[in-house]
Formats: sequence, C-alpha cells, structure tokens
Amino acid sequence: MPAKTNILIIITDQLSQRAVGAYGNGHVNTKAIDGIAQKGVRFKRAYTPYPLCCPARAAFWTGLLPHKTGVLSNGREFPITNVGENVETLGSIFSKAGYETVHFGKTHDAGTLRGFNCEPEKELPVEGSDCWPVNYDSRRDAYTVKRSTEYLGEKHDKPFVMVCDIQNPHDICNWIGNFRGAHDDVPVPGTLPPTLDNHHTDDMHTRPVPVRYICCAHNRQAQAAEWNEVNYRHYLAAYYHYVERADKDISTVLDALAGSDAADNTLVVFLADHGDSMGAHRLVTKHTSFYEETTHVPFVFSGPEIKGKNEELSPLVSLCDLLPTLCDYAGIEAPKGIYGKSLMPWLRGETPDEWREEVVSEWVSEWGFTIEPGRMLRTDRFKYTRYREGDGEELYDLEADPGEQRNLAGQPEYASELERHRALLDKHIRESEDDFYELPVKADECWRSHDTGYHRHSGLAAPEASQA
Repeated sequence: MPAKTNILIIITDQLSQRAVGAYGNGHVNTKAIDGIAQKGVRFKRAYTPYPLCCPARAAFWTGLLPHKTGVLSNGREFPITNVGENVETLGSIFSKAGYETVHFGKTHDAGTLRGFNCEPEKELPVEGSDCWPVNYDSRRDAYTVKRSTEYLGEKHDKPFVMVCDIQNPHDICNWIGNFRGAHDDVPVPGTLPPTLDNHHTDDMHTRPVPVRYICCAHNRQAQAAEWNEVNYRHYLAAYYHYVERADKDISTVLDALAGSDAADNTLVVFLADHGDSMGAHRLVTKHTSFYEETTHVPFVFSGPEIKGKNEELSPLVSLCDLLPTLCDYAGIEAPKGIYGKSLMPWLRGETPDEWREEVVSEWVSEWGFTIEPGRMLRTDRFKYTRYREGDGEELYDLEADPGEQRNLAGQPEYASELERHRALLDKHIRESEDDFYELPVKADECWRSHDTGYHRHSGLAAPEASQA
C-alpha cells in the first residue's frame, strides 16, 4: 500500500447544494453522496467562483478566480484560450510530487487539467424513457464509471489522484429542449415534487436588467417561457431523476474503491462545479444570476486525517480552495498569490485565527451572444451583486430571506448595508486586480424589449436566433 494517502475527487456538473439529501433535501435520494458526507465533513457555505462549467473548472483546478485565468465563458462567440503553461494546476503539482494523476469524464477545462492523464470522453448505451430522455451526458457517464471502476480495480504501486468527473445532472438541459414550450406533461412514476418555496418572485421589476432578461439571453429559459406550474414540477422531478442517476454512478465508483487496495488509504472529495436554478424565481439551469441555487454547491471531504463524522461547517468557502487544501493535505507547497485558501485547519477540527470575511463569484457571458458582466460578494449574512449593465444591484439578507425574494438594494433602511457591501466589492476588485468596471456590455435592444417576467418572453433567445 502506498505510504502517501490517495485522493479520489468526484465531481458532478450542475448539482445545487439544495438538491442533496445531506444538505436537507427530502425529495431526492442521494444515498451515495450522503454516505460521503456522513463519514466526513461538509461545508455549508461553499460557493462556485463562476456559475458556468468551463470558467468554474479552470478556477478550481488552479485556485485562481476567473478574471485571473482569463476563462470567462464557455466559448463560441466569446472565444477562450487555454490557461498559460506558467500557471500551476492541481494535476501538474501532484504529478511533479510523484503521484499518478488520472482523470476520467468531463473535461471542459481550458487546459487546466494539465498534469492529468485524461482519457478521451466516450459514450456507452444508456436506456432512457419518454419522461426521462437521455443524451450524451448520461451516455458519457456510463463510460466514465466503467473506466473509473477499472482503474480502481488495478494494483496501485504509487499514490494516485484520480478524478471521476460526472456530467449529470447536466442532462436536465437536454430535457428542457425535449419539453420546450406549452405542453401537457407525459405521465411520470410517483408524485411530482412541489415547486420550491421561492418559485414565485413578486419584485422582479427591482432586479438588475440582465437578470430580468435572462430569457432573452439563454435559450433554455426561453424554452420554458410558456410553462405552467405542473410543467415546472415535472422539470424539478426530472432534475431529481438526473441527480439520482449521478448518485447511482457515484455509488458504483465508491463500491469499486471499497473493494480495492486503496480502500483504507484514500481521501474522498465531492463537489459540483455549479448548481441549477431548480425553478426558483421561475428560472431553469443557470445563466447570469447569482442566486443560491446556482452558486451554492456541495463540497465534502471524507477519509484519513479528516476530523468529524457527519459534521457540517459554516466558514465562507470557495471551490478555489480545492487546490490549496489538497496541497496542504499532502504536504506539498501550494502556489503563491492564488485566491484559494487551505481548508485543512477546519478539516483537522481547528478554527483558524483568521479567515475570509466574504466569498466571491463572477459572471461575464455564457457563449458571447450577450455579454452581461456581474460580480457577487457573499458576507456572513448578506449577498450583494453588481452588474455593469445599468449599474444594477441586489442585496439580500440570507438569514431573513434565504430564498432571495426581496431585493433590499432600493430600501432606505438598508442604505448603510448597501454602502458597506459596495465598499467591500470595490476593495476586492482593487486588491484582486479585477478589471470588472472596464468590461464591455453587449445586449441588443431587442433582447431588452418585453415587459418584465420570463413568462412574457416569446420567440427565440439570442443564441438560437443568431443561428436561425
């Protein structure tokens, strides 16, 4: 058995913390994920650095915020280039330290998986149904699980860092395309879950312009414009179905680990790159906004040297903390000047003398068809967001209003709190050398023309219209 502890990193795509049993959801079965949490420590206030695949992944593989990696979209009309060879990545650091570094599954990393031996993404047949159709996400997961279990079944002469990178519940995006527009839902097994308690939002007119018009920037939101409440409940049931698909795949991988020569000598880390709107505020998938459902993610550690069983901790945490935490765990020096901080003091059962007082997230664009730069700053009690377009602002008291249903930015009694958060964001932008205030905005007037309300959208959104 290797003298050093192995590390197994399990990632899901588009899994909100709110959709995990261990974090309190009683409508979904996440037995495998919950099992990791029950054996270890989960962070309650963990946030993605960017609620979109490629920018988030480039950030947590390097410990750098997106404005530092330069990965600010998923590509297409807003091209991205690979992060420079001079930037250290988790894979490059651990491979140099003598670990076998292997990656199976979703990449979408802008070169930040450098140092990992990445298997090509392939597909295997997967059975779907009329109410739960599948596409490449589920089929690729089948191959990812196959290769992950095969690797764990091998003899390991060196310590390893293995990544099992699962696409689901991302298949929910394909599901929306299959059920776009006004329709009667096909019968589903069981009872549909209720919509979330923040499904309806009465003050949408107070939200920043790019948030009010997500339906014009994001084709999936436009496809849901005519949905009724039953359609949204079907959507949530579908989302939970794809979450459970991911959980079953994770269970298979964990069973393989339990039967391997690494069973007693492996740290297991579980996280999601970002969340899903889950129908909150009538939103689907993710785009532009920083609401809890899309930015608030699961982040769990279980294994040797982790103090705590089924313990939930509440420091403000970023996925950028992944790299320095694993370096600290393995006794490897982390790169200097990164945003991420080591979570090891918390995981050892200690309370650091100093910790960050806020955690941030960023947005610029998904595919470049519209560009709506925004920043989020979460403090102990409040969340503040700022957008370049129209200088739009939001302020939420997450203790009194966890569903973010009342924007306090225009309320006189919260003027001092708003000013405090403006100053905190300004300080962060200045100290992190963020060019946020110079970023351009791109949104044709036709994408800002209908009355407020996603249900009032008609026609195509910018991505589909540009290709029609």
